[in-house]
Amino acid sequence: MTDAPPPLPTDLGPLLDRLAQACEELLLAGLTTASETTRQTLAVAAQEASRRQVLRLASTLRIANEELGRFTRQESDFSRKRLLFFLNRTWLLARGLGRALAAQDRLAFQRLLRANSPTSVSRIEVVTLGVTKKIAAGAFVAFDFRLRTLAPVTLGERTLPEGSRLLWSTVFPVKPGVELPAEGFLHLPQKQKFNASVFLEKRKLVIEQAAVTLDATGPGRIALRDDSRVTAADPFCDWQRFLSWDPAQTRAAVAAHQTSPFDLEVELHDEIVLEDWQIGESSTRAETGQRVYPVTARGLTFDAVVSPGTEGEALATALDATITAKKRPPLFGLLHFDLCRLVLQPLTLFDKQTPTYIMLSTKNIDRSQLLKALKF
Repeated sequence: MTDAPPPLPTDLGPLLDRLAQACEELLLAGLTTASETTRQTLAVAAQEASRRQVLRLASTLRIANEELGRFTRQESDFSRKRLLFFLNRTWLLARGLGRALAAQDRLAFQRLLRANSPTSVSRIEVVTLGVTKKIAAGAFVAFDFRLRTLAPVTLGERTLPEGSRLLWSTVFPVKPGVELPAEGFLHLPQKQKFNASVFLEKRKLVIEQAAVTLDATGPGRIALRDDSRVTAADPFCDWQRFLSWDPAQTRAAVAAHQTSPFDLEVELHDEIVLEDWQIGESSTRAETGQRVYPVTARGLTFDAVVSPGTEGEALATALDATITAKKRPPLFGLLHFDLCRLVLQPLTLFDKQTPTYIMLSTKNIDRSQLLKALKF
C-alpha cells in the first residue's frame, strides 16, 4: 500500500497567491516593470515549490524565470512567446492549486500537479546512467540523476523489478558573489550528510529510508527525508545490461498519452540508448540560441540539442569530439517530441562500457569559492 496521503499543504496558499499576482502585474504593467527583484521572487518560489515536491509548478517557474532573466539582461535569444507561455502556465497552476487548497479538493490538487502519493521505501540499490544540469544564472543550479535499480524495490504491495527507472533531483540556490561552476555545488553537503557527487562515482548506491512517487509518463521520483541515508558501495561494471532501447515501447507510450492544457513537450519523454549512430556539424537555432546536431540511428533523425552559454559548454565539447571519431560509443539520452521533431538531450557516452556524464565539466573547482558557498 502507498503511504496515507499527506495533508494538503494549505500553507502554500500565500505563496500561490503571490505568484498569481506577480504574473498579473507583469502582464498588466508590461515587461519593462520586470526587475532583478521580480526574478528573485520567482526563483525563491521555484526553490520552495521544489523543496515541497510541487515539481510541476517548480519546473514551470524555473523556465519562466530563465526567460525573464534573458529579457532583463537584453539577451538576443529572449523569446516573448516562451515567456508568456510559461507565465500563463504559472498563473493557471497557481490559481488552480490555490482554489483546490481552499476547497480542500485533494483530487483536483493532485490532478493539477500530475502527482501520485509517495510510498515509503526502506532500501533502494541503484546506479547512475546519466545526469542533466540546469543553470539559472544568479538564481540556482539544478541536477537530475537518472538511475537504474540493481535489485527489486518493494513499494507497499507493489514491487518494482530490477532495472526500473528512478530519478533523484537536487537544487542549489546561488549565493551572490560566489563564482562556483555548477558542478562545484555537487560537493556541498546535503541535509542527510552526503555529497551529491557520490552519484557520479560509478558505484552501486544504497538509499535507505526514502520515498518513491511513481509517474505514468516518466521514472519514479525519489524523495529524501531528514533520516534518509545515501552510501556508496562497490564499483559497478555491468553497464551493458542497461544499454538497450525498444522504440515500440516509446510509440505505445505516445499513443496512450492523454493531452491536457498544462502539458509540456518534455514531460512526455523516454530514456533511450543509440548504437551505431552518426552525427553531423551543429547549427544554431535562432529562436532559442541552442546548438543543434543532426544525429541519425535506426533510420531516424534526431535533433541533439545543446543549451547556450556555460550550461552547454561541456556537452558541446563532447559532441564535437564525436563528429570525427572513427567509432562512437553507445549514447544515452532523453527523447521528447516537439513540433514533429525527435529532440534528443544527450547525457552519457559509454566508452569501453564505462559512463562519461557529458553534460558535466571536468574542470578543477576553486576551493575558495566552494568555501564561500558552504557559508551560505
